[in-house]
Order: sequence, then C-alpha cells, then structure tokens
Amino acid sequence: MVQSSIMRTEVIKADSIDAAAERILDELKEDTDATRSISSRNNVIYFDGWDGLGASAVLRAVAQRLAAAAASEAPLAGLQFDQVIHMDCSKWESRRALQRAMAKQLKLPAEVMEMLDRQDEEDDYNGVAQDSRSEVPKAVREMYEHIQKLNRSFLVIFHNGSNEEIDLASFCGFPLSGYSTNKVLWTFQGRFRLYPKIKVDRALNKSPAQGATDVYLSAAPANEERDQQVHWSYLVQQEIADLVATEEHNIGHVFGSPGGIIQLQQGQGDIDCDDDEDGPWRAADLLQREMRLDEDFRQHNRQSLPSIASMPYWTSPPYEALLSPVIDKLHQFHKLGVMKLSYCAFSFSSHPFRSCHNLRILWIDHCIDQEISGPPDQGKSEEEDIHRFLEKLWVLNVGYTCCDRILSAQMMELMTGLQELNVIGAKDWDMGQLQGRLPNIRKLRVTKSTVRSTSCSEEDLFSGMNKMELLEFSGNHIIQGMASLSRNGISTSNSCLDTVIIIDGCVGIQNLSFGGCAKLKNLLLSGLFGALCVLKLSGTAIKTLDLSAMTAQKLDELYLDDCEELCAILWPPKERRKRYMLKLHINTTRSAAPALVHSSSSSSKEENKSTDGSTSTVGVTKTSTTASLTVAHGARPPSELDWCIAVKDSRLLRSLVTSFTDYFESHSVHVEISTPSHHRAIDIGGRKNEEKQVMSNSQQEQLKGNALVYGDVAVSISEEHLIQVEAGESDAPTITRTWPCPPADRLGSNDCYLYTQDEKMKGMDGGTITIPSAICDNARILHVHDALSITSIPGHARWYYLWWCRVERCPRLNFIFTTPRLAAGSNVLIFYYLRTFWASQLPRARFLWDMNNLLGSKIEERSFEHLTLLHLDFCPRLIHVLPYSPSIIERRRLKTLEIVWCGDLRTIFPLSSGGDDTGSHQEQQHKATKGEIITVKFPNLKHMHLHELPKVQSICGRGRMFAPNLETIKIRGCWSLRHLPSINRDRSDKVECNCEKEWWDRLEWDGLDANHHHSLYKLKYSKYYKKTLLRGRVLI
Repeated sequence: MVQSSIMRTEVIKADSIDAAAERILDELKEDTDATRSISSRNNVIYFDGWDGLGASAVLRAVAQRLAAAAASEAPLAGLQFDQVIHMDCSKWESRRALQRAMAKQLKLPAEVMEMLDRQDEEDDYNGVAQDSRSEVPKAVREMYEHIQKLNRSFLVIFHNGSNEEIDLASFCGFPLSGYSTNKVLWTFQGRFRLYPKIKVDRALNKSPAQGATDVYLSAAPANEERDQQVHWSYLVQQEIADLVATEEHNIGHVFGSPGGIIQLQQGQGDIDCDDDEDGPWRAADLLQREMRLDEDFRQHNRQSLPSIASMPYWTSPPYEALLSPVIDKLHQFHKLGVMKLSYCAFSFSSHPFRSCHNLRILWIDHCIDQEISGPPDQGKSEEEDIHRFLEKLWVLNVGYTCCDRILSAQMMELMTGLQELNVIGAKDWDMGQLQGRLPNIRKLRVTKSTVRSTSCSEEDLFSGMNKMELLEFSGNHIIQGMASLSRNGISTSNSCLDTVIIIDGCVGIQNLSFGGCAKLKNLLLSGLFGALCVLKLSGTAIKTLDLSAMTAQKLDELYLDDCEELCAILWPPKERRKRYMLKLHINTTRSAAPALVHSSSSSSKEENKSTDGSTSTVGVTKTSTTASLTVAHGARPPSELDWCIAVKDSRLLRSLVTSFTDYFESHSVHVEISTPSHHRAIDIGGRKNEEKQVMSNSQQEQLKGNALVYGDVAVSISEEHLIQVEAGESDAPTITRTWPCPPADRLGSNDCYLYTQDEKMKGMDGGTITIPSAICDNARILHVHDALSITSIPGHARWYYLWWCRVERCPRLNFIFTTPRLAAGSNVLIFYYLRTFWASQLPRARFLWDMNNLLGSKIEERSFEHLTLLHLDFCPRLIHVLPYSPSIIERRRLKTLEIVWCGDLRTIFPLSSGGDDTGSHQEQQHKATKGEIITVKFPNLKHMHLHELPKVQSICGRGRMFAPNLETIKIRGCWSLRHLPSINRDRSDKVECNCEKEWWDRLEWDGLDANHHHSLYKLKYSKYYKKTLLRGRVLI
C-alpha cells in the first residue's frame, strides 16, 4: 500500500452533534467526478470533536443515520456502502479484543473464533495481561481472505479507546488506499476527554501505524459569540447520552457535569430509589469513572460564588476566607448535589450543609473540625436535618481530616444509604466503629492512614457489609489490632466482593483471608508486606493471581482451594520472597475433586486378607468418586501433605515450576491423573465371603464407554467363577487371582501431592500439554486411572525417582510413557528407582514405552535397576513389554512377573543385541532357528504368572530365560508357549508349576545339562482341561 506522510486537516464549523454528523457524512461521500488513482488518499478519516469532546457522540450519530437509511432501503447519495461496521472500543481492552470484535462483525467461521478462544486460554495460563494481548496472526490471515472473498464496500466506524493509531488495513485486511472505496472513520481515547490537538498530533506521530490516517477533522463552534461554558456543558450531556446507549445501567434520570458531578433532571425532586435501590448511585459512579477531563480546564472554569445557589455542584476554593460568605447561605442551596470542601474549618457535629437535602456526594479534604464554644444548641429540627442529610448521602470522601467525629459510630449509624466511603490520610482512626454499620456500602477505601481496631474484634470488622464490592486498604500502617484483614463477618452466601486492592503495601498486616468470596476476581497487591505470613483465597474467582509486585519475604502459606478459574500465578522475584513456601494448597478442579478428600481404606484392608497371600483380584477396583485411589493403595492422604495441588489443566503447573524448581528438586511428589467423573470397573473375580458387586445399567453403559476389554464375556465369566468359588472350585482356568499390588510409599508431610485432570491435555496445535519434567523427574508415586482422554502420560521425563507406578482404565492410551529428551550423543538413565509397575485395562496400548524415538541401545544399563514387580492385565493389543538388551535385564532385581489377558502379546522382552534396532519377533525367531540362542539371566525372579496369552511364543524373544531362584510359576491359556525357564539343577527344592496338563505335555525341553528338564518342576494340574470359552473382543 502506497502511503504519503501528508495528512489533510480541516476544521468543521458546527454547534451541535447533528450538524457535525451531517458534515462528516459529506466527507464520506465518494466524489464521482474525481478520478481515483493508485496514490489516492482519502479513505481513513480521524475526527477529534471539539478539543476531544463530542467525538464519540458524533460517530454514533453518523452510524445511526446510515443504519436508518439502510433500513428504509433508501441509501444516502454517495454513501452506498455494502456493510457498515460500527465498533465501539472506547473502553479499551487490547488489540486481541479488537480483533475478536471485528471477527464477530464480519461473521467469520466458528473455527476462527475458536482459534481466538484457544489463544486467550493459552495466554491465561501464561499469565499474559489482558492489555498486552496482541492479535493472532493466523486469524488476521483468515480475516483478510474473508474480506477478499466478500468483495464488498465497507465503512468502519471505530471508537478507538487506546492511545495509539491502529492501521486497520494491516490489522484486518481492509484495502484502504488507491482504487479502494472502503472507508474508516475513527476517533480515539474514549468519551469525556478534553484533549488539545497538540497532544493528539503527538500521539499520532508516535504511533507504530504513523501515516495510516489520511484526513484529520476537528470541530469548532460556528457561533463564536456563544458562551463556551454552555457549549461545553451541551457536549458533555451528549456524551452522556452516547454512554447511555452503550451501557446496561439505567442512568436516564441523572445528568453529568464536570468531574463526574450529578444533576437531577429538571422538575424532579428527591431521587426515588424504590424501583432500583442502587441505580442512581451506580449512574453517578459510572459517570465519575468515565469522565477524564483535564484538571487545568476545570480550574479555569470555576463559577463565581454568587451563582452557587443555582448550581448542582460546587467546589470550594482552598481558602477558608473565601468560604465564609457562603457557609451561612448553604441552607438555601436545595439543588446542590455535589460539594467539595478543601482546607476549610467548620463544626463536624453541626454541619453547615445539613439542609442540603439533595446533596449526594461530599468531599472533605484537609478540613479542620471547628469547636463550638458552650453547650451545643441543637434542636429537634436540626437533628432531623442532620439525620435526613446523612441517610441520603451516597458518597463520602474524607481526606487528611480528623475522622473522630465525622466518622464516629454515631454518625455512621445514620449513613444507611452510603454507597461509597473513601478515607485517605487518617490519623489514629479506630476502624472498629465500622462494625455492623454501613449496610449498603459498595466501595470502601482506606488508604495512606494509620488505623487501629480497639472497639471490636478484627474478625467482625466488616460484619453486615454484605453488599461491599470493592475494598481498598493501600499504604496503611496498623498500630493496634487488625493483624488480619479478612472477609469474616461478611456473609459468603451473599458476598458481592469482587475487587481487593492493596498497593504500596501495608505495615502490620499478617493475614489476608478472603476465602469464600465467590465473586472475588480482582486482587491487586504491590509494595512491602513485611509481616504478611498467610494468604487465603480459597473459593474465589481469581483467574490470575499476580504477586509479582509484592515484597513478602515472610509469606509462608498460600491457600487456593476451590479456585476453578485460576490459570496462572505470578510470583515475586526470588530476592523479594522466600525460597519456597511451607504450605501451598491449590485446587482448580470441581469442588468434589477426588484428590482432596480423606479416603476410607477399609475396603483395601479387607482385600489384603487371604490365607494364601494372593489377595488382589484382576479387574476389581473399588473406585470412589470422593477419594484418591492412591490413598486406598497405602499412600498418605493428600490433605496431610504441606503441598497439595489439584489442577484441571496441567498448564497451571508452569507457574510453579518456573519459580519453585528448588522445591521439586528437594521434595518427593505424588502424581495422580484421572478424568474427574470416573466410575467403577466391572467386578470379574472374587473369593469366598467377598461381597458381590452389583452393576447397574448405567454402570454397564459407562463400562462400554470406557472400552474395558472383554466386556461382552466378563459378566458371564464373573458369575460362573463366583458359583465355582462358592462350590469350593477356586482354581478356574479363565479368571485368576493375582499377587496384590504393593502399597504405595507414604511420603513425608512436607512433600507434595499433585492431581491433574486429563480432559484438557491438548494444546493449540493439537499436541499434548505436558507435565513439567521438573515435577515428573522428582515424582515418587504415579497413579493414572480412569483417564478417558489422554493417549500417553504427558511429560518427556526420565522419571528417575519414581518408586511406585500404577496405570489403569485408560481407554485411549496408545503407550504409557513418552520419550525423554536426550542430549546429543548420550544415553539416558530412566526409572532407576522404580520398584512397582502395575498396568491394567489399557485396551489400545501397544507399547508401554514409546520406543520409536528411544532405541534400546540408548537406554543406560542401570535403568529399571530396582524394579521388583511387573504386572500387566487386560492390555489386549500389547505387543511387547520392555525391549532391552540382555545386559540390562541381567542387572535387574525383578522378583514377580505377572501378565494376564493380553491377547496380542507375542514376547515380553524382545531383545536387542545393542544395535540400532530391536527387530521383529519373527526376525528373532528366525535367528533362533539358526542356533543364535541367547541365555538371559533373571537372578532375582521368584514368581511368574502368565494367564490367557494365546500368542506368546517366548518370554525373551530369541533368548532363553534362566531363573535360578524361581519358586512358583502359574500358566493358563498360553498355548503357543513351548519353553519354561531353565533353573538351577543343583537346588534342593523344585519349582512349583501350576498349568494345564495338555499344555504341559506339549512343552519342549533342552535337557538336564542345560538346566532345563521337567524333573526340576513340581507339577500341579488344573482340575479340568482346556475348554472352549466365549469369544471375547475389545470394546472401543
């Protein structure tokens, strides 16, 4: 796009919004007589209003005229735009918000809106501030392509609330130069601004989009003799009308004036709040927040004292001498709605403005309480005037003024209608007088004051203030009591508190507790908090907890339980905080999260009772939706650990790892992953005197949804087995009891519990959102159960310190662990301390480890050195377990090997000779036929249980298994297996072998010289032989 640095400027002569709108419509018309060229520039028009005022109202008037013409199907001559886009971003949020607003106006496909949503979510978890969020480039491309396809003529009317120029040509893809007939009409910095042209020029020249604007229009009164004050007031009224058109608040019964002043409509008496109790005050508050007029303009437009009686507002001069002539006449000012008194002296107990019954906003700044000599002469009429004045007051600002009388308990008892109290610079004010008073207060600000609380307990300070929405306590010094600032006394069920502000620190505060304030979403903390030890924010709606501007070196406990909206925590730098906190509780899951409730382990203890030491039953999982499953397996209840973290999205963990890596490196972690609404698995086994589990129809449907294997035969098999158990036939060939899973380690109370839901583990690009390696590599316990979404455990970690791992009922899991990140040219040491590995009911898992990117030759020999128990059940698609070289296996401490119901399993340990490829099972068998047989030693193996593995032909691929210390072996349904392990022929005892006779008769033996002979085994047959079973299949 060719642009020139020349921008045409013009001043419009107009006395009204309508006149200016008509003039701008003429400017927008396309001149049919003129010839457009590639260098034409009149498409982007900026309107500045009357020194900033009225610009927004004029733009809205232009939009309304065009909309009315389009509705009447009679477009204005020269203004035949195919689409008018009116975007009011006067309340500026970010460039991202502008992009979203434009996308909605253009009705872009849902995929684009989802793209913006995903990026917003990602920024939430990265702690990116709202005003720092830029446009999404991919969405810009989509927007550009969409506009090109439409091939329409656009007019964009843009209220730019930022302080810089935005080039919509590059931002959205609108052609805005040369032969294009698209137009942009814009203004910036919102409403109610008095901004001289020199400041606008400076802002435009500094803008990154400098040169995007072609025409600069401003306005000036056509009637130069018109009173400037009258014209200015008119413009403010029009800006208010424009605000009314965009806000939900009903502010039609009030008008605004300079500085946010409130004026009643003509002919209206006292404001009636019956229809909307807080409506009038909210209108006043809205206008006061919106109006940002330059102070120098207000100073030059003060009214003379004689005109006060007819004004709705008045600001005193900062001199008592000038105030004296007015004080005696204040009772005549019935229309006075707002008053500000500065550096004045009067009696606080007998207000001179007590007769101003329409006074709603009162500022008292640097004023002196003037003592009255002699007994107070206060009759009944005067008391009624004071009572009436105070009960109708909306806003009271007391600055650097003694509060003993103006904010005494007696006075505040009468302020039943007070909505906002601002106290600044108070000295030795007893805030305890607030207790039980100000029932309608919405905003309470106490700043830069020295305060105490001696008349009530600090826990009851805010009792009765259930409507309070904002609490500010910035820069204060507590001299007595009030070590804790909390919501105690505020009814949590009715709490409206949504903002707490403490900037510039607070001396003496030890405990900030706002737990249970469900609407609290804004917490601004900055400055020095030298005594702060505890921060409690449980049950709040905070999305980003920003502590980065604090200095809190004693902060030792942080509670964020039941904070479902929490996405990020921004911590102070290391030099301004402790190394890590003693206690940290975070829970962003549903209120009934399984991780944080104590578990009853009675059922677990009952399972461990057995006469033969074989207690656990495959597939029987007494899952509770209110307790951590790992607790049932012996782990310490999460609530007993100092760090207890439960997140619905693992991206929140980024906030912890970036600042507290030291903690995870020096503490153990208990990791649990599941889908929150997990259900019980089917009971497909049992024993004597065990209570039979009954499945409801809904549970069976959930069972199918979870894709549990062999679901079509499990119920019938279970019932058959239970009948056989009751008849004393406890050795069924199809359902088998297994060795129990060893209990999980009990971590120390100062360690960490981490629970994460698996529902949101997909990133923007479709990749997996991982658990940070700093956590995984220091995890001691890992329990993944009932995770219905994940395809692998998220985290490229070595899991070096992991001791106990249990993975069960995860229907989409393709493999359990992903490849750890490798340094160039080096091997990796993984799972060094792992003792127990238990995998159950993984219908899609083909490998336990993703070996595509981690060859056996890259695994360091000491990996898995402490593995004692390896258990697998109901993994029907599993091809092999651990592809290792013989040297790795021979160093292991494996004592128990148990694999049941894994129909596709061909070999358990397909061996690699140390090359770059583990080789297929067929290749290994082909090599075995040529005599290349490797003997693999399992020096510590004592128990082996293989059940219903019809395709298993060997345990170690082309190798032969040597287990000198083997004690028991139990095999059922492994009809393709031809060899048992060789054992030490010199041992005195025999290995007990429990198997089918038909299978035993088909075994092949290498002879006594090879320690492989049937005489070395003590055979125990089943009570019946192989029989035909119902054919099972995987439900997926």
